[in-house]
Amino acid sequence: MTTNWSYEEATDQGLLILQGEMTIQHVGDLKKALADAFRNAKQVTVDVSSTTAVDVAGVQLLCAGHRFSTSCGKKMHLRFGDNKRFADFLDKVGFHLNFICVDDEKD
Repeated sequence: MTTNWSYEEATDQGLLILQGEMTIQHVGDLKKALADAFRNAKQVTVDVSSTTAVDVAGVQLLCAGHRFSTSCGKKMHLRFGDNKRFADFLDKVGFHLNFICVDDEKD
């Protein structure tokens, strides 16, 4: 898995793009990337549109990131793009596409 981080200081918003496999083998990298993102921005959009695989460990880490952001008064959004594989996996394990949205905000 590779990550790409960009930050806009004027709005205190960041974009974390994840590419490749978001699986148990890469949760350490994902955890570090999420922690760094929330250290640097009040609002973080996590873009999973370029991920090629996902498993329950990857989804659980996104859920933990969301809970962490909410507890710190920050926001996390998830961007799927056209990643049908990711959306199908969420459906398969019982999540809905908007499971990570805050206050009914959808991205």
